Amino acid sequence: MFSTMKKFAVGAGAVATGLFGLALSTFAAGELITLPSTAVADLTGNASQIMTDVWVLVALAIGIPMGFYIIRKVIALIPKH
Repeated sequence: MFSTMKKFAVGAGAVATGLFGLALSTFAAGELITLPSTAVADLTGNASQIMTDVWVLVALAIGIPMGFYIIRKVIALIPKH
């Protein structure tokens, strides 16, 4: 479990380093990228809409296997002759 976390930490560090290097190279080239003040709100606003649309699929993906598991456990409670 910890090896997976370590791999994620290394991957996230590499992405952050890459993005920082991209920002430096862009700044060094004399071009400065400016984002509108609503950029963060525009990017994160769609996340709540996506979760609103996807929750039924997530509930089915979790509920169907759980239903089979519960049915199997209930049947196992009945003694066999």
